[in-house]
Amino acid sequence: MLISMTMVGAPTLVGGAAATAAWLALYPPVPRDLGGAQDLDDDAEKVAIPLPDGDTLPGWHLPGSRGVTLLLLHGYGRSHHRMWRYAGFLRAAGYGALAIDFRSSRRGRRLPTTLGHHERDDVEAAWSWLQQNVPHDRLGVMGESLGGSVALLLAADHPDAELVIVDCPFATGGDAVDDMLVRFLRLPRWPFAPMARHVGILASGHDPCATDVLQAAARLRDRRVLFIHSQNDERVGPRHSERLWEAAGSRHPLWRVDGARHNKAWIARRAEYEQRVLDFLEDRPTA
Repeated sequence: MLISMTMVGAPTLVGGAAATAAWLALYPPVPRDLGGAQDLDDDAEKVAIPLPDGDTLPGWHLPGSRGVTLLLLHGYGRSHHRMWRYAGFLRAAGYGALAIDFRSSRRGRRLPTTLGHHERDDVEAAWSWLQQNVPHDRLGVMGESLGGSVALLLAADHPDAELVIVDCPFATGGDAVDDMLVRFLRLPRWPFAPMARHVGILASGHDPCATDVLQAAARLRDRRVLFIHSQNDERVGPRHSERLWEAAGSRHPLWRVDGARHNKAWIARRAEYEQRVLDFLEDRPTA
């Protein structure tokens, strides 16, 4: 009898665990992660960016003096605070910046994380805001993890995105789900990946595995892109950036950061990180 009950209960337990994991993936905790960077909230102009559905997107704008402004996109389970680590040195060098919170990271009227769908609507609105409010600036986009992948999607559709910097992006939504479950959570792909995908579709109405960043990267062969990936990335394996770099023609700079974990390259190699990004923006070759 005990054996029979255990056999019947096992699928329920597995299914419940997968559903819980999928729900947490859709609505993860969002810590206020500065990681040692200065909080620039009080220095920035707080803006409400209109969205086509009547909603608004919170943004923080720091004007620059160089005539170049970058849209800064945070990663999964983070907020705009994470991007102050980059805005700090960009601002010191004269670059403007607009950091946003994806609606999947805000407290009120929060949307689920969709690995590209809702996030893409957010960045389109932010890009339109930049085009209208800094019309004479050259524009670029910098993102990490999920924000990096969305940056590539955005740039592929906007020829005026002249400069693109991505740190630990994922190549496809399906591969990102697999890596999170297998590489990070140490769970077997089967049955957890199909269950997580199913729960994601039910909760958001969008397939989290449908995002294909490789196709976007293939459209950026003539644009300037800097790929950065931590070689000890425990969440999104280095192969993601390798594939994106190859899709973009293997002609862009790809910095493989030894000894760093997921989106920790700035922490592990701060001086070199900042210099490489500035060299890229100023079109100086990196030794």
